[in-house]
Amino acid sequence: MLAKRIAALVPPGDGLVLELGPGGGAVTAALLRHGVAAHDLVLLERSAALVAQLARRFPEVALIHGDAAQLGDYAQLRARPLRAIVSSLPLRSLPRPLVRRILDQIAEISAPGTRFIQFSYALHDACAAPARGFERDDACLVWRNLPPARVDCYRDMRARR
Repeated sequence: MLAKRIAALVPPGDGLVLELGPGGGAVTAALLRHGVAAHDLVLLERSAALVAQLARRFPEVALIHGDAAQLGDYAQLRARPLRAIVSSLPLRSLPRPLVRRILDQIAEISAPGTRFIQFSYALHDACAAPARGFERDDACLVWRNLPPARVDCYRDMRARR
C-alpha cells in the first residue's frame, strides 16, 4: 500500500526517476508497475549486499552503488533532467549535518518542477525541512500501512537556470 502510494506521486512524462535507498526493491517494483520505464529509473544504494540483490532482481534498471550525500558526483544523474526523486532514506533519524548535505545535493541535481517524494513513519512530517528551493505540494497518511506512514511530496519551485 505504501509503495503504491509513493509511486502514484511520480509525475508522468520525460526525465529520470531517482530512487534513494531502494533497499530490497519494494518501491522500485511499485514504480515499474506504475509505469516508470526501466530506462528512466536509477537506483542509488549504499549497501554492497543490497546493490547485488537489486542488480539480480532489476537487471534492466540503472544502479549506482553510492552515497546520497554525494549525488552531484554521479554523471548519469546529470545526463537527463530529473522528474522525480523518491527517497526511502530515514531522514528523521540521520544526523542533521548529513541530512542537510543530502538535501543540498538534491537541490544541486534537481531542475525546476522536479518532485522530491519522502516517506517516514513519523506522522507529523517526513522531512524536517525541504531541500533549498523546494516547497511541499502534497502530503498524505497511509493508515493501512503497518506501521502507518506519512508521504510528503515537494516540488522544486526555482526558476529555470
